[in-house]
Amino acid sequence: MMLLAADAVKEDKIIVYPTDTVYGIGCSLKPDAVKRIFEIKKRCLKQPLSIACSSMDMAADYAVFTPEESRFIKSNILKPYTFIAIKKESVPDIVTSGRDTVGIRIPNHRVVKEIIETAGMPIITSSANISGGAPPVSFQDICDEIMAASDMAVDSGRCRVGKPSRVVDLRSKRILRESR
Repeated sequence: MMLLAADAVKEDKIIVYPTDTVYGIGCSLKPDAVKRIFEIKKRCLKQPLSIACSSMDMAADYAVFTPEESRFIKSNILKPYTFIAIKKESVPDIVTSGRDTVGIRIPNHRVVKEIIETAGMPIITSSANISGGAPPVSFQDICDEIMAASDMAVDSGRCRVGKPSRVVDLRSKRILRESR
């Protein structure tokens, strides 16, 4: 199943997948695929998306981290956090809504990590819901509209944390979104 999901990502298809927090919807970082995520979620293009990486090494290919920021991430890597950092040119502007920062997630979940590692690239990560709707905690919570618009979905039961990640701006050390 992970091989099929990784192949779908490499083919710029849309997948729904489990994370440690909630079910996510994602794709490669190719702008046309990312645009589909915005359309499927009915999300405003001015609201940036984040990327999910399988490791700190992968994340360093897409964001710039000071030594202090790297230490902070490493000490919190198992926590359900999204880290806001300065983006590298490898991140298309559509992902970040033209901002100079990007949200980086390193989900603590075997399935999504295996998909990312097998694909050999990070994936877009956003909750698998229509914007403003409740994020799905279990596969059954994913709305029919999201399922119908996705090319593939991976069921891995209920997500452990059951709420969206905490968003931490690494530069200011401020919490931008608390886990709800």
